[in-house]
Formats: sequence, C-alpha cells, structure tokens
Amino acid sequence: MKISSVGWIFVLTLIYVTIVSSAPEPAPAPKPAPKPKPAPAPAPTPAPAPTPGPKPEPAPNPAPAPKPAPAPKPAPEPAPKPKPAPTPKPAPARAPGGEVEDETEFSYEKKGKKGPAKWGTIKEEWKMCGTGKMQSPIDLRDKNVVVTNKLGSLRSQYLPSNTTIKNRGHGIMLKFKGGNKGIGITVNGTKYQLQQLHWHSPSEHTINGKRYALEKHLVHESEDERYAVVAFLYKLGASDPFLLSLDKQLKKITDAHESEEHVGIIDPKKLSFESKLYYRYIGSLTAPPCSDNVIWSVAKEIRTVTSKQVKLLRVAVHDASNSNARPLQPINKRVVHLYIPKAKLMKKNSNITYY
Repeated sequence: MKISSVGWIFVLTLIYVTIVSSAPEPAPAPKPAPKPKPAPAPAPTPAPAPTPGPKPEPAPNPAPAPKPAPAPKPAPEPAPKPKPAPTPKPAPARAPGGEVEDETEFSYEKKGKKGPAKWGTIKEEWKMCGTGKMQSPIDLRDKNVVVTNKLGSLRSQYLPSNTTIKNRGHGIMLKFKGGNKGIGITVNGTKYQLQQLHWHSPSEHTINGKRYALEKHLVHESEDERYAVVAFLYKLGASDPFLLSLDKQLKKITDAHESEEHVGIIDPKKLSFESKLYYRYIGSLTAPPCSDNVIWSVAKEIRTVTSKQVKLLRVAVHDASNSNARPLQPINKRVVHLYIPKAKLMKKNSNITYY
C-alpha cells in the first residue's frame, strides 16, 4: 500500500517524538570539587626482625695499627761556616839515627825552661828523657865493671858514601845519605848500618869521674829500627885528622842554623874505628826523644884534638850555651862490661871482676 506524503510526514513526526521522549534529561553541571587535604604520611613499616643465623667465629685480634711517623723536624738554620783551624805545625823531623833533626826546641842550659831537666815535659814523645831508667850518658868506673873477653874487638865494615854536614842548632852532624851501604857493625848477631856522626863538647860520658874535651858519636841503626852507638873521647893535644879534613865545610856553616853543606864521598874507614878496649852497656840516645835500649860501645882509649878544633865545633852552632853535653844519668841496676882481649888478661885486679 502506498503511503502518501502526508502519511510520511506523520510517520517521521511520530518517530521524532518517540526518540525525544525516551532521551534522559541532561545532568546539571557539576560543582567544582573542593581542594583535597594532604594525606598524612604513612607510618614507617617496621623492618622484619632478622632471622638468627649461625654465630660467626670470633675475628682474630687485629694487628696494632702502626704508629704514625713523627713529623719531620724543621730543618735547622744553616750554621755559620766555621773558621778554618790553623794548620798544626809538623812534628820535628827525626834525624838519621833516631834523634830530632831540629835541636832548637830544647837547650842545654841547666836552669833554662828548655834545659835537660825539662826535656821530658816539652813533648809527650820525649817523656823518656824524664822517666827512663836506662838513660845515657853515665860515669864509667872500672871498679864497678864486669871485665870480659867474649864481646870481640870493635870493628867496622863501612863503604865510601856520599855525605852532607849540617848545623842542627846545638851541634854539627855529618849525615851519610841513605845510610852507609856497608855492613857497619855487628852486635850480638845483629847488623847495624852507620847513619850519622856528631860531636859533643865537653864529653858526655866520663871515665872514672873524669870528663874530656870532646866526644864523637857514630850512630848506627838496624833494619828493625834499633840503635847502636860507638863513642870516642878526646883530650886536648894533637889535631884530629878527620876533623881537619872537614875544616872548610865547618867554616861555611858557622852561625847558620839548619844550613847544610855537601861534603862529598867519605870513606868512614878513615875514622880509625877499631878499638881494642871498650865499655859496653845498655843506655839511651843522649838527646830527645831519649829512646831507651840503645847499645853503647865507648872506646877506653882516649884520642886527641886541638882546642882550635873544639872551638870551631862550638862556634859553628853559636848557641847560648857553652856546652852541648847532657848531664850524667843514674846507672841504676845496669851492668857495665869492659872488653879486654884475652892476651891482656894477665892477672886479676882486686877492683875489677873477671869472667
């Protein structure tokens, strides 16, 4: 069946009304919601108790902590540079044969500050001059000696040597350069080479209390630095040939301390060394350092020298003393031997002990 246009209008109107009537009414506009209050902070949840486990083993005692290093001290301020110490004076040179080379540090004035009684106090190394018990020179008395023929004649085996002569300050010394190359002398199996010879006036040793015009010392030294001295005593009389041969050199060094003159080659055999009679004892050097354990052989035969020759030896040094002889020293308990060849031991003297 056909529907007319009017009918269609009716139908559409009815559908519209039905739809409008069935639609819900629009909700009123919502009110703005109030601002929410901040919620309180939730209480902290307690941590669950730990489940007990096995007890741990006790830890070993910890090592002690190292002590802290001390704080470094502040560096000290640099000290002022010290002044250089004065250079010490070198010790006096030792002359050949052990005696001092420079004799000006002591004197022979008996009452002087540097005289023989004071030698042992001037230097530590000279103390034997005051404390030694075997000092030289001594008085050689026949009534106190022990006579023997077992020592043998006093002989030498020298060779010609180059020499110089020197003014030491209190005495004149003739030096053999490098020591005489000959054997020199032999005492108790030990060889001693000639080093130097010098003179003392008046004599240092005395024989039976008598002092002589001059004494000559020939100083010998062994390889182990032991000393043996051979001494000759002189009375005034004829000139000594050996001193006469040195006359020119002695005049050149007159009054000139430490001056030294070349002499040239000298044959010590010209010293007329051999002695048939001599005294033997253990003593010392007669000048500082006064070393002990020196073997002395003092010829009993007395030689001769002129007063002019003695004077020349003293004028050459020109010191304040009229002597360069050390005073006599105590013999103490020493034994002095007198060597006499067997042929001369004809009879026993009541003042001399023989063996």
